[in-house]
Amino acid sequence: MQSAKSFSSIDPRTGAERRRFADATHADLDKALAGAGEAFPEWGGFDPAPRVALLRRIADELMTRRAELVAVAGAETGLPEQRLVGEVERTVLQLTQFARMIEKGDHFDAVIDPATGTAADLRRVNVPLGPVAVFAASNFPFAFSVAGTDTAAALAAGCPVIVKGHPSHPETAELVAGAVHAAVAATGAPSGVFQLLQESGLEVARRLVTAPGIAAVAFTGSLAGGRAIFDLAAARPRPIPVYAEMGSLNPVFVLPGALTESLADGFAGSLTTSNGQLCTKPGVIFVPSGEAGDGFVARAVHRLQEQPPGVMLNDAMRQRLAAGAAEVAERAGVRVLTGGVLPDDAGFSFPASLVEADLATFLADPALGEERFGPFGVIVRYGQADELIAAARSFDGHLTGTIQLGAGDSDDGRRLAGELAARVGRIVWNGWPTGVAVTDAMHHGGPYPATTNAAATSVGTNGIFRFLRPVAYQNSPQDQLPAPLRDANPLRIGRKVAGGTTAEAIITTGPGDAARGAVLLPTLPGKPELTPEAAQVIKEVPGYLGVPFVSPIFQALANYPDYLVPAWNRFKPVIGSAEFQQAAAGLGVPAGLLPAPVESLSGTDIARYTITFHRLLPEILLLASCWYRGLTVGADPAFALDGSAPPLTGPGPRGVPPEAVNIVPDGTPPGEELARVYEEIRAVHDHPRVLSYYRAIGGRPGLMPQVWKRLEPIARSAEYAAAREQVLADADAAAARLPVPVIDTAHAEDVAAILALFRLRLIPSLLLDTAVVLALLGEKAAVVTA
Repeated sequence: MQSAKSFSSIDPRTGAERRRFADATHADLDKALAGAGEAFPEWGGFDPAPRVALLRRIADELMTRRAELVAVAGAETGLPEQRLVGEVERTVLQLTQFARMIEKGDHFDAVIDPATGTAADLRRVNVPLGPVAVFAASNFPFAFSVAGTDTAAALAAGCPVIVKGHPSHPETAELVAGAVHAAVAATGAPSGVFQLLQESGLEVARRLVTAPGIAAVAFTGSLAGGRAIFDLAAARPRPIPVYAEMGSLNPVFVLPGALTESLADGFAGSLTTSNGQLCTKPGVIFVPSGEAGDGFVARAVHRLQEQPPGVMLNDAMRQRLAAGAAEVAERAGVRVLTGGVLPDDAGFSFPASLVEADLATFLADPALGEERFGPFGVIVRYGQADELIAAARSFDGHLTGTIQLGAGDSDDGRRLAGELAARVGRIVWNGWPTGVAVTDAMHHGGPYPATTNAAATSVGTNGIFRFLRPVAYQNSPQDQLPAPLRDANPLRIGRKVAGGTTAEAIITTGPGDAARGAVLLPTLPGKPELTPEAAQVIKEVPGYLGVPFVSPIFQALANYPDYLVPAWNRFKPVIGSAEFQQAAAGLGVPAGLLPAPVESLSGTDIARYTITFHRLLPEILLLASCWYRGLTVGADPAFALDGSAPPLTGPGPRGVPPEAVNIVPDGTPPGEELARVYEEIRAVHDHPRVLSYYRAIGGRPGLMPQVWKRLEPIARSAEYAAAREQVLADADAAAARLPVPVIDTAHAEDVAAILALFRLRLIPSLLLDTAVVLALLGEKAAVVTA
């Protein structure tokens, strides 16, 4: 049976014991593993909403308890109050960043390649790995510990977390865990989704890493500790990934043009930030020989000697640093510049220390290139900038590499950067590596031995991908697909569909060109960059069609100006002809389809806008049918238009009548009820997107849901389907009697697909819908056939 063990919380400023804590037992670990295993099926689902709620509630709990957290962490770590306040805020930022990321669905990385020809339908999405073990860091009691970046990323990914607290700050860990548990309870998350185990030794830690229920490990600490965990995980019967950040020397290269007194001040400040107990501390700096370099060194030494000895996090760290500094001081060719001696006072303090060597000594002695955690640095003097290439090539993997350059140093800086890119995860120009920004673009990682996985980051939102893996679905029925991959896109997330990124739903179930168009349309820019010729077409369209707006079909075709421009120019005389107007007037809806008015629905602007839109639709349907016929059947030989494009003329034969109304669609995100209505419109009509007409009505609070409540049963009826097919048949017949242009375009297949989609799905449904809306509003302006 495991014996009861305990350890103490220590104040590093005095060495005094604060509280004793019992080590976690095997039974505690077994209970934590069982809880995480039970929580995973629910927590690892495809709905991000519960995880968003928990992350934000944890952030709120931490901010509410910030004063107490900072006070206790200061007593356990010796870190200054300002640093700890900022670290709590950084931890809160990390939690909210991951909440925003998963709320948008970016972590799913959903990719859909619909079936084309003989190719299978393939869809890919990320899923969580399973329960994750997180090892808290000694030097970041908040941002890299109990509720830090690893925990936040794993929870956001859908992975339950078991945290192994660091013995340097157990009181802080207990308080932070209390905040997380409170958030779990408040949001109704499974109780096993987060658990903390405290231990001074390694027994429970080893069992945690090798437990079959653990799917991944995140660690921040020493090379020895990270490598031991990595080896344990690799030796398991079923190895698991270990994302270990294990320290770094973070070399800085000062080129001759950069030498200034202020640069020495910056180096001294970066070296001693948090008393050098940062993984990004600049542990070695290359400075030119000569008078300017001597001035830099003297200034840096002066700045370091001005500072009193800082507090180390614990006595073991202080002893290791003292031994390491003494070892380096005894190496041949090394000169001690300042520090290196343990103070006699109480507590775990150690002075900022600096040694100097020439480049040949540094390259010949591997001990000078080892990390010494704390306020300790090595200055390496070099002669010519060319020598720095050999210095850069001597390094293994590190988190950062910094280049300080001035006027005339560009070529040398470029060569150095080329060497460093193969050896570090972040290259810093004219700055210092300490102070890691928590942003989407940040990469906090590097080749081994800085980390065990150079592709992974432990800072920034990309850190979530450590705890996810992709799964592909091939030819899956819609009802068997996870929500992020379904055609309807119920989560309304951004996805990569057929090579383009879109948040629109897609349609892949119908036959022929329209199905292809439904996949293609959402991938096209809604407002493409226009050529001058296409811009002229878009300018002319309202006047020729008599409306104050441009139908989405023209915006879509503007992506193919080699078709749109000649097709429009050749077809303008047809649009203005009596034959075209007469044919369009015959494309109406049966009077029997229209419902009785509803008194509660009113709004003059909506009625006038609907009339304007409705009157346009027959002409757009006829135009699309003619153009589609020209691509798939060919032109009527009796109609030539001599094959050339007529010259561009004025705004059109009709112009825009004053009674025509254009309502700008509401651009604000729809609320829950309106979003549901839009989703139903897509499903009922096979729309890949909600067109501007519906979104414009949606801008009138409460109107669209009321309209759809009465419109939906009609749209699902057999009478509606019959009317839709009749409108299409009439449009096909009219197009066969009208001249159509044949345009030679390299994009004929794409254009035909877009035209088919508008002609077969979007325009007929919208024509019938607007007629029904007019009837509901009490307007008698619908285009009605006998």
